[in-house]
Amino acid sequence: MMDFRRLRYFVAVYEEGSISRAAERENVAQPALSVHIRQLEAEMSVRLFERSAQGVQATPAGRHFYKLCNGLLRDLASARQEMLDFGGTIAGAIRVGLMPTICRGPLAKILVDYTSAYPKVEIEIVEAYSGTLADRVVAGELDLAVCNRPAPQTNLTMRLLFSDRVLLVSGAARPRQPWVPCRLDAIDGLKLVLPSAHHSLRRILDRQIKAGTIRPARVIEVDGLGATMEFVGESDWSTMLPSAAVIKDRSSGRFILNPIASPHLTSDIYVMHRPDQPLSLPAQRIVQMIHAELLAVPGKYGL
Repeated sequence: MMDFRRLRYFVAVYEEGSISRAAERENVAQPALSVHIRQLEAEMSVRLFERSAQGVQATPAGRHFYKLCNGLLRDLASARQEMLDFGGTIAGAIRVGLMPTICRGPLAKILVDYTSAYPKVEIEIVEAYSGTLADRVVAGELDLAVCNRPAPQTNLTMRLLFSDRVLLVSGAARPRQPWVPCRLDAIDGLKLVLPSAHHSLRRILDRQIKAGTIRPARVIEVDGLGATMEFVGESDWSTMLPSAAVIKDRSSGRFILNPIASPHLTSDIYVMHRPDQPLSLPAQRIVQMIHAELLAVPGKYGL
């Protein structure tokens, strides 16, 4: 009977490209791991790796076996998780993809609460834009993602979690009264920092610019939330972001936040997962916590 431990060791060697790094990752002695790999090759009568001074490289058989192993280990993890869920135990492991809005905004509080409430859950957080997260959920690399709806239609199960209001965010150098609603087509000399076109909010803003409801004097593209906020905070440029992304900046004095009266802009946030992989109990709990924090945002802003 095939030893699933050896499969895990094989995957580690394949992904690390090194016996020593794989041994460190799996917390096993390097000679013992080498023995396990040789036994696996002998068991299947096929060579899985070519060894060299630079490390190890998978053979064609090794590349094919890696695909099979990923499926087997994923099914094993799913079976274990289902049994934990069946017994009502909040335990196991979850891999969660989150959009930058949530990572910059309420994530810290969510993780503090979640890790305290569910100490038996191992959690991995991946921050990325919607398209990347959707691809990784489809590939089985993430259990779920909470993000905007990706542009290409996917075969994922999606549920609208929250429609967040988009705010105009400006640096303190911009002479604008905070929290006063504004019409974007009435602002002279509006200089905007916008994300790239693969971001869902950018596609919405481009339609509004084309329609004339947003009239920027200048536009630059910065594809990164952290870099955008740093630049806006040090200049007289502005950007537009969901309110959840700037919840920590309400009283910082570094940014001026203004509700947008026209056009009405929202950022629709979805939870998505594969249809053949329903959310486990640990996954359901973190989605509930994210939802609760997002629902609290308008009240904290008085929106």
